[in-house]
Amino acid sequence: MKLLDNIYVYPWTSYEANNCNAVFIDGPVPTLIDPGHRNLLGNVMNGMARDGKNIESVRLVMGTHGHPDHVEGADAFDGQTLRAIGRVEFDYLNGSGKDLYLMTGCEMPRKPYSFYLNEGALTIGDTPFRVILTPGHSPGSLCFYCEQKRLLISGDTVFYLGVGRTDLPGGNMEALGHSIRKLASLDVEYLVPGHGEIVTGRDRVQKNFKGILNEFF
Repeated sequence: MKLLDNIYVYPWTSYEANNCNAVFIDGPVPTLIDPGHRNLLGNVMNGMARDGKNIESVRLVMGTHGHPDHVEGADAFDGQTLRAIGRVEFDYLNGSGKDLYLMTGCEMPRKPYSFYLNEGALTIGDTPFRVILTPGHSPGSLCFYCEQKRLLISGDTVFYLGVGRTDLPGGNMEALGHSIRKLASLDVEYLVPGHGEIVTGRDRVQKNFKGILNEFF
């Protein structure tokens, strides 16, 4: 589903299995953020095909965080495709983050990461983004913010009318509240969460942030 000029979103809408929303950013380095579970990658493949895109064109796969419902599918891509995740999250995956994979029967990522992400500027395709560290749901969760397009890809930090759970290994409710307050200060017209409905329109986005802060924090 095309959201903006070179931004495509492939929501997961089935209640039969847990999986995440994926975001494809076209450009000189076609990039897929949060491919989801490996066995459910067909959701992204079919969505891209409907938009006239080929999943084999993807040259960079990034994860907002390391939970299996977001990054397990990264191993499905060949050796020509780069992989990236947050530096803090990589350390977490090599510690207590392994527990979630054991709990859910998923396999830890086997293919190595090509580089690690820290806070700061990052050009994805030919679109300037800012990487924001937002711990809480997991210690190294990242969000991707494009000021130019007023677009926020929020992973499992904040949803429509909800927040990421903090009862999994590495979760911290106090840290999550701080992260959401930081995001609420941004100029956002398109909020693309890791699960659930996309929120569009500045007023709706701000109302969503205010409601969440009042309800949870």
